[in-house]
Amino acid sequence: MTNTDQGTARGDAASSAPSSSQLADRVERVLDGLAGVSDRGLVHVRNEDAMALDRNAAGLVAVVVSDGVSSSPDPQLASRVAADVTLQALLDTGADPGPASPRRVRTAVAAGARAVEALATGDEGPACTLVAAVIDPGGTGPAATGAGGDTAGGPQIIVAWVGDSRAYWLDAAGVASRVLTNDHSWAVEVVAAGRLDAASAALDRRAHAITRWLGAGGEPIPELALLVPEGPGVLLLCTDGLWNYLPAAEDLAAVALPRALRDPAGAAAALTDVAIEAGGRDNITVALVPVLRTAPAAD
Repeated sequence: MTNTDQGTARGDAASSAPSSSQLADRVERVLDGLAGVSDRGLVHVRNEDAMALDRNAAGLVAVVVSDGVSSSPDPQLASRVAADVTLQALLDTGADPGPASPRRVRTAVAAGARAVEALATGDEGPACTLVAAVIDPGGTGPAATGAGGDTAGGPQIIVAWVGDSRAYWLDAAGVASRVLTNDHSWAVEVVAAGRLDAASAALDRRAHAITRWLGAGGEPIPELALLVPEGPGVLLLCTDGLWNYLPAAEDLAAVALPRALRDPAGAAAALTDVAIEAGGRDNITVALVPVLRTAPAAD
């Protein structure tokens, strides 16, 4: 098993040993065919994003991306705790054996929310958004993500999110790439309610204000989506530090594919570079999971 986790700091190489916060400026994670990058960007003084990814002995793959709410105290703590606790709960089959289920995903997000709420002091505490996914290989053989082995069925993906961190499906055939989540934001909700059209809502100063989050005063109720891919592709989870520059699934796919199918770490770095070169005004986190097995044909 290949498992590397690298943190790098920006600044003078001749300076003394960097602090833990400096080490978090950029984190690169590679784990058996899935990968992620989290970068401070060019404007923020610290990286308030976090990611976590792993697989368990049953072959389930889980990925979590979290974005700290900058207006809250110590948002980097919220995102780190939310990512770690949610990931652990997604992959812990002890209390919920068998295939991944919506119930397990909701339970995992609830565990992450409780862990963030526990960081609060009095009425104030850190907050974050979160997007999480669990990929079930759909059989008793080796995992359906990455290389190797046959499976009895095709993979199934459950995505959960709270806030405006997003999940995308990047279709290897180039015909079905799409966003899997809808932002819990002021603009999305007023458009859905018919109060404004999308163009007018986007111009409002409240457009990107989130309406759900984990942490003090938040409504940490996740929305769920189920995806059963009909062919190979890549699951992308990211914070708005990426999608603010490339919101369309087709544009993300144009950068990431086909490289992400064989080199998710390189593709994650390329997507991060696009955001940095465009201005890097926010922290940037992107995680990629190639899904190479196709679903079984219908009878």
